[in-house]
Order: sequence, then C-alpha cells, then structure tokens
Amino acid sequence: MKLCGVSEPEEIPISELKPGIDVTFEISEAVVAYFDILGFSEKKNDEEIEASLADFSGALILSARQNHNIRFNIFSDCVFLSASIKDASELLSAIRFAFLGWIADGMLVRGGISIGSYKEIRTAAQDMSSGNVVSSLFSGSGVTRAVRLENGPAALLFTDNACKEFYSSKYHEPIFVLDDHIIIGWSDERQALYQFAALSLIRLLKLLAIWNDKYIQIKEKLLNNIRYSSTAVGDHLFLLSLAIPILSLPVITSEIRGEALSILKIEPTTFEYFYENLKDSCNAWLDKTENKMLLALADMDSSIPQSLDFKSCK
Repeated sequence: MKLCGVSEPEEIPISELKPGIDVTFEISEAVVAYFDILGFSEKKNDEEIEASLADFSGALILSARQNHNIRFNIFSDCVFLSASIKDASELLSAIRFAFLGWIADGMLVRGGISIGSYKEIRTAAQDMSSGNVVSSLFSGSGVTRAVRLENGPAALLFTDNACKEFYSSKYHEPIFVLDDHIIIGWSDERQALYQFAALSLIRLLKLLAIWNDKYIQIKEKLLNNIRYSSTAVGDHLFLLSLAIPILSLPVITSEIRGEALSILKIEPTTFEYFYENLKDSCNAWLDKTENKMLLALADMDSSIPQSLDFKSCK
C-alpha cells in the first residue's frame, strides 16, 4: 500500500549508519594515566571509605590547580589524567604532586601510564537523559592501555616500552624494572620514599601475623613497594634505617621480626648490631610527631586486618 503523495523511504546500507556521537574533547597524541586506590574494594568502614575518597580526590584537585594543561577525570576511587604529548613532563609533575599528598594521608595508589589517543564524547542518548543520570564517556588507545598497565604487583606507576622510551630519551626520567613490569619513578624525594616504604612495611607486618593465603598477593605488593623505594633511593643502608625503628616497636613479636628480616634479606646479626648502637635514635624516631602520625595512618586502613595494635605504641 502506498500513501498518496508520499515517496518511498530511501534505503540506507547498514555500513553507513552512524551512532549519534559528538566528540567534545580530543587529544590525538596524548599521554594518559589511570590510577585507583589499592585495597579500596576491601575497605569495610564507611567513614574511612568516605575519608579515602576525599583524600584521594583532594590531592588530585590540588595538583590540578598547579598544572593547568592537564585534564583530570575523577570518579569514585579512580582517575584518568591526560595531556598533549608536548605537556608530558607536566603530566608527570602533576602525578608526583598528587603522590606526595596520597602518601602524607597514608594512601597507597597504583597507576598505569601510556601514549595514545584520548577523547571525551557525548551521545544523543545523553542529550535525552533525565536529571537522575550522571555520565562521563571517554575512550582512546591511551585510555585502554593505561587501564591494562595499571594492574601491576605494587602501588607504583607502571608503563610500556613505548612510553618508557619516550620519557627516558626525552626527559631522562628514572626507569625501573620489576619482574616483567616497567616502572616510571614516583619521586626523587628521599623523605617521600621513606614514608612510602615505612607505610608499606608497617602494613606488611600486620599481614605477617596472619596465616591466610588470601593475603599472599597483598604481602607481595607491599614488599615490592619497599624494594622499589630502596632501589630508587640508591642507599644500601636504606632498608636498615627503615627496618630498625619499626621492627623495634614494642608490639612487634620476635617471630614477626624474624620473618620480616628474612623477607627483607637483612641478617639478624646485622640488625642486632645496628640496633644496639641506635637505640636512642629509635626512641627519638618514635617520639617524632610525623612518625606517630605514620603509625596511626598505617593502622587506620580497614583493608589490612587489625592483627597488631599499633595504637598501643607510646
């Protein structure tokens, strides 16, 4: 049946049908980084979860105020940072600024960074959506690779060969290797790396008191944080200076101390020798306000079981 005066509809091949998508922002050659909070899915305390989100985003927002050429896309415990490749150095500066804030708040964050495309899109469906829809759509090869790279065995910044070669040759950035994973250095500030390693060691000690296969991978990640810090600092006494005051805490049992020394590859006789000569320094370490805060922050993560009561330290 034909309607009078109405022409037949034109046939359009399926291959020519296009979705109703507009690209609202695009960087064809970008550096893209993706981060999330390590252990976030295991947290059990609602107040702590909310505080973690505030601290995580707060460090990023402060970084954004310092780095105007970097795009920050924050959602829950995750964030994408992107920038044109000409601003690649500023992107790393923005990441390191945020890292200092995360460590100051006792937060371990893992990331992946890659070179590729980045774009933000808006669809026709979004234009028709009601007020109860919140959406942020983005894609690109840089996004995909950064997410894939992020899944490494530590709270570090993982990358691939192409991104490593770019940052190494153009900016002489420090590059490290952990098994088959490539890492771009977090920071060159010794104190920040010390806090990062100390936070990891204290949480590792908690897990050493628990004989549960569930935590094997977490233990390895925390240990890798310590290994990285020691390598990045480049001081052969770094592990000793880290281990002596922490392993001398009154709540650390001799069994846990022995196991910790074993996995850190520190000879017990070496530990005892230095400890006998550094007892006063160990007490001074514990008396410092920032180290008392460090112990409290290490104890507050509910994704780490409360097997040791570090709050009892005086």
